[in-house]
Amino acid sequence: MNGGIFSTGYEQKLLEQNLKAFSAFLEYYNKPKSKILGLITAQEVQDELGVKWKTLQRWERAGLKRYQPPLEDTRKVFYKITDVLIFLGVDTA
Repeated sequence: MNGGIFSTGYEQKLLEQNLKAFSAFLEYYNKPKSKILGLITAQEVQDELGVKWKTLQRWERAGLKRYQPPLEDTRKVFYKITDVLIFLGVDTA
């Protein structure tokens, strides 16, 4: 006996279950959070992908669609997350 409360076999199973639960938590925690509208700001795209504003402008000229509110004094630019993924060639299926 190992002097503990539980047998060595039981402690091993308990440890394995805890590791499995912790791994599942980390996998869920590290997944990108879905956005209700499926939109991401230009700044978020830049931060997420490590690109500059000029790169996004080139991508737009190459076909990436931008979304911008139709108000005259609004400058915020949005992209559909799925459009960005498709543009980058990521399989979204």
